[in-house]
Amino acid sequence: MDITFNLIGMSVANWPAAYAFFTQSLGLQAELNPAYGDWANLGGGWSGYYSDTHSLVCELFDNGGPVATRWWGHHQNIRPAIHVDDLEAPVDQLQRRGIHFAGEIENRSWGRQIEFDTVEGIKWAIAQVPGHPRRHDLSRPHIGHVAIKTADFKAQQDFYERILRFELRDSGQDHAIYTQNKPNHPFIILLTGGEVVHYDPDSVRPPERAHPFFLSLMTPELSTVLETINQQGLALLRSVTHHADWGGTDVVIKDADGNAIQIVQYP
Repeated sequence: MDITFNLIGMSVANWPAAYAFFTQSLGLQAELNPAYGDWANLGGGWSGYYSDTHSLVCELFDNGGPVATRWWGHHQNIRPAIHVDDLEAPVDQLQRRGIHFAGEIENRSWGRQIEFDTVEGIKWAIAQVPGHPRRHDLSRPHIGHVAIKTADFKAQQDFYERILRFELRDSGQDHAIYTQNKPNHPFIILLTGGEVVHYDPDSVRPPERAHPFFLSLMTPELSTVLETINQQGLALLRSVTHHADWGGTDVVIKDADGNAIQIVQYP
């Protein structure tokens, strides 16, 4: 199957407050289209994705599900990471803007990283990852990977490696790193310590917005992907849908822990 990263969808309960935070406090550039209501393309936008660095696009949506408590691994299994050249400088810059960082800088096998708070308890990270694209300008950041905390580590490894055909780059007792078969694209880090995701089918429409992040993958051959979905008996969150407003056709499936993954074909 030919599948590559498309975007990460971020869904919030209070869209105006979230938009203000990401554009004013965090300082991200944003593209708006009034035809889509409460929607924003944050950071580098599609021009960043189609550059040599293939920075992951982040789209901000409304209709998210509010929760009383949230941390990475509880009501949020997916955490995006901005890749930078030097970790200390942007951390200092964002702290001076009032951004709160959780804990200290952490050293892992893939690089150095630190988590920070955004809105509604949603966590992001900044990482310095040697040998991977990064950007100095935080207004157009390079979102270089997403980390996923897993409830069933083995099942998630099987899903991303065997079903979605990501390539295993490195692994340890508590982590597995998966890359795409194309250079400079974002990668996935699976980690232990997450929880199974439960969707209430009546709580949010569309259902993938019930949790703060969903992954979006794109393909030029959705029919082939659908054959694999049917053969593997994968759980659907939303059946095949054609979107007349933006022209794409997609399906939303669940990974082994229940996280939402949109697979889309554009015209």
